[in-house]
Amino acid sequence: MVFEVKSERESVATALCFVIGFLFLSTGAYDFVYNGLHLIDLVTLFSIFLILVSLGLAPKFFFTPLNQLLSSSFRLPTLIKSTVQKTFLFAGVSLFLVCFFWQNLSS
Repeated sequence: MVFEVKSERESVATALCFVIGFLFLSTGAYDFVYNGLHLIDLVTLFSIFLILVSLGLAPKFFFTPLNQLLSSSFRLPTLIKSTVQKTFLFAGVSLFLVCFFWQNLSS
């Protein structure tokens, strides 16, 4: 996979999203193994990881005006196939919502 990032600020946005996502995932895995983190919390952190990675795969999201993002004719350029990026985003949001409702209903 070759990523074509056009500007330095997009490269920084992509790198930040990936680094922060991997930090969430690695600290969650560490806490799960060594500190007894609940599985539902680990899945929540994994969903946040998926959301951050999907945002990192579309760095123009951070630098596009909101009215243009909400326009029905606007297509957000991505670094990989847009269906893969959207799948990561949809899976992350879906997992997050499932975990959110599961935690709130079980307490």
